[in-house]
Amino acid sequence: MPSDKDRLYIALYVRGGAPKMPGLEDTYHWGLLVGPKNPISASQVWCFHAKEKMMRVGEPPTVQSVWHYEEAKTTMEPASMILVRIVVAKVTNMNRLRAIFEQTPIRSAQQGWNCVAWVREALATAGQDGEALGQSVTDWTLIRDTAMQYVESKKANHRFDGKGVVDNTKVPTWDMLAGVELLP
Repeated sequence: MPSDKDRLYIALYVRGGAPKMPGLEDTYHWGLLVGPKNPISASQVWCFHAKEKMMRVGEPPTVQSVWHYEEAKTTMEPASMILVRIVVAKVTNMNRLRAIFEQTPIRSAQQGWNCVAWVREALATAGQDGEALGQSVTDWTLIRDTAMQYVESKKANHRFDGKGVVDNTKVPTWDMLAGVELLP
């Protein structure tokens, strides 16, 4: 019997600035999406991520980079500079998963902490929970390597630079549960 459970996706987005992480993961902004198994562009999804923004803080006010948690409902349409999606899990309890994401700390005081670290911790917590996710891949090294290889393969095939023949109405999507590409 086929499962129509929502899926948990890793999403990689365009990010400015030079990468600092040894594996270059921070070349991209990382976030999490929860959406249907077989999405269409109008499908509603939830986006969860740690975002950095410039704010005036202190007295006298100075402009500083501040990390904050954000969740928003959006669609599966290619927007917000999304590059690729990676399916990593079936969602069995959305309320529990959302609570895990909301409770995943923002560790901005920790040197080198960023959106990649937030996604890693949020996924690890969801994987250990035992109720939020069904079938899943939670091995961070495998997820990170798959996501990086996938986005780099799309870059090499000119998916993002306008030189390739691609359908820009769809976001390239790899399914780690099935080991197949869902959308090229």
